[in-house]
Amino acid sequence: MGKSIIDRLIGGGKTKTDADEYSELDLSEYEDDLGNETASTYIRIAELTGLEMMPELKKQVYDGNILMIDVSPARKDKLIFDRAIKDLKQVVNDVHGDIAMIKEDQVIVTPRGMRIDRQKLK
Repeated sequence: MGKSIIDRLIGGGKTKTDADEYSELDLSEYEDDLGNETASTYIRIAELTGLEMMPELKKQVYDGNILMIDVSPARKDKLIFDRAIKDLKQVVNDVHGDIAMIKEDQVIVTPRGMRIDRQKLK
């Protein structure tokens, strides 16, 4: 005999994994609507490869954006890494923002009015 009515109504039987649900998520219809909207704050993703990037990273924070920075390339050179973190901390002091390491290779920097909660949600 086939699936029961209850199984068909609530989707019983095969269970989806998080990966299945993620791959089926189609946001294209929402992206079209958001394309023309501007935002006052953006989350910018960066990879710190050298000190030549620092002026642009600082500008982003001064402009009120949030930075998620992959610092793994810079961790190979302690001098570059330390200098970059020192510069980012100075920007955070200037704008009264916040900075925190996430794991070993990620840094998040926020502008004025935003704080990073260091406690993980459980």
